[in-house]
Amino acid sequence: MSTVTATGPILGVLARQEIRNYLRAKPFWLGAALTLAVAVVMVLDLDGDPTSSASYMIAPAALLGLLGVGVMFGLARRSDRAAEAAGAVAVPERTRTLALACATVVPFSVALLSFVAAVVTWNVHPPAGYVVPPGIGDTFVYAQMFGDGVLCAVGGPLLGLLLARYLPRRGVAAVAVVLLVTVTILLQGGLLGEQRYRVFWFWTYFLTQSPDGGPGTHHFTTVPGNPYLWLLYLATLCALGVVLAVLHDPESDRSRLRTTALGLAGAAVVLGLLTMTVGFTESVVDPDVCQVC
Repeated sequence: MSTVTATGPILGVLARQEIRNYLRAKPFWLGAALTLAVAVVMVLDLDGDPTSSASYMIAPAALLGLLGVGVMFGLARRSDRAAEAAGAVAVPERTRTLALACATVVPFSVALLSFVAAVVTWNVHPPAGYVVPPGIGDTFVYAQMFGDGVLCAVGGPLLGLLLARYLPRRGVAAVAVVLLVTVTILLQGGLLGEQRYRVFWFWTYFLTQSPDGGPGTHHFTTVPGNPYLWLLYLATLCALGVVLAVLHDPESDRSRLRTTALGLAGAAVVLGLLTMTVGFTESVVDPDVCQVC
């Protein structure tokens, strides 16, 4: 019996199957439920947060992105075991990889819903006057929200897919999550200062708090970097992750995929450099003292 090689109809069937599998994952439901609970609290202003939805991104990034690393890692390993058991009729690895990548529509949808809730909250319950520095528009904050919230909710599962392809060992996903959290704490933009290279990381602040007013006095401040270009940088990294995952298949067109991967890697480097150097290159400090910092 010949090996199945078609990627058209088969990809659609497998993609729907992996979407259902993602929806059945208990960690996803836990993360989705908590993310949506945060959205409800925001929209109803139950916590009376004067910063409005400025920090909502922590929820989808952690609950959908970080948990998604483990969810996708598990789905990919299960897919591989099923393919091995099927033997000669197994679907090519590249097709299964693309189907798994399609399953990221699940965390994307929940994260997008939470992003819409954050934008609604920002407008219905505007932040206090000391939150957004003069000259910084709402779209600046929305860009940070979308990158840290929606794109990270997709990037986490894609990282899990990459790990499953190249490091399919027990415990790898958990170690990766710990490392992600550790590096993010160091590069988020608020702990070690305004290190410009932080924009090459997956999750960072562009609007945060700083003690620029002196000891014991904090002000909301923009951290150097262009959040709009950073969105393109993150999207490029997501595309690069998919290409690298497909590249693992020895039967794929590796020559073309390597060229594509190199092109995307180059584009990511350029976008990262542009994020540091084009617009918003200096901090903007709100003159009003933060009342809740």
